[in-house]
Amino acid sequence: MGKKFNHSEIFPSNPMLVCICGSSGSGKTHLTFNMLTTPNLLDFNSLYIYTTTPEQSYYQSLKALEYLPKKDVQDLFHYYEGNEKVEIKDTDNYIEAKNPTDIKVFLTKNVNDLDLTNIDSNRKNLILFDDCVAQRNQAVQQEFFTKGRHHNCHCIYQSKSFYGTDSMFIRKNANCFLLFELND
Repeated sequence: MGKKFNHSEIFPSNPMLVCICGSSGSGKTHLTFNMLTTPNLLDFNSLYIYTTTPEQSYYQSLKALEYLPKKDVQDLFHYYEGNEKVEIKDTDNYIEAKNPTDIKVFLTKNVNDLDLTNIDSNRKNLILFDDCVAQRNQAVQQEFFTKGRHHNCHCIYQSKSFYGTDSMFIRKNANCFLLFELND
């Protein structure tokens, strides 16, 4: 087994399987971004993000974790959020001029790109599934939630629904819940 995670004591540590539920616009992605970029909150050095909307500024900003400390990524995001005339892509040269950190970020919109057999179990892997509750086939998500710990993977599953039948398996296996107002 790989390195032991050292999350903040408010999170389960072996394994951390978080389910964040809330209606559209409730703040799930904002919360997750802040959790990922707050120093000493979540411990990881490989971040895998599955989302149907990889173009979101939150996810584009998280790629900077490969070159900047967590707090700097948070500050950079808030700077660009407040300056609409400057695009986040304008920072690519600035970021890539920095020395790489030990964090690797993988962003995909194809859930089948996530394969447990290709995960380096010597790294601290954090897998984020963003709003995939509408997918009929949850086999990949279920595999990570049940077998991921054997590959040193912890998971965060964001969903618009708490009671949806497709998310029932995830809900039964999660050991931490963060709930926003729900419409279901």
